[in-house]
Amino acid sequence: GGPTGESFKEFQKLFVDGFKAARSNSLTALGLVEIMMYKSNYPCFTGTRYGGGVGLKRFEKRLMLDVPDVKVGKKAMQLINSSMDNTGTKLYDIFQYHSNGLAI
Repeated sequence: GGPTGESFKEFQKLFVDGFKAARSNSLTALGLVEIMMYKSNYPCFTGTRYGGGVGLKRFEKRLMLDVPDVKVGKKAMQLINSSMDNTGTKLYDIFQYHSNGLAI
């Protein structure tokens, strides 16, 4: 296992492919989120933090639609690499281990 293992390499490939697929379907995804936001009381769509379309704009930004298609794979790999030693990632892994018994 680990970051040099075959399973991790497969994960990287699938992540990049999935990210590209998400971008190619961005209009549909953004439209669905916009529909869910309409008159929503869900915290992820309301308040000063996410209301007024802020959540939708943040989602759009996460899709990196301003990045040319030829550079998306590299950007997706940067997301993976930046998460590997991230404190938040490690804490989430610990939470998953204790709450669901999932391996770290």
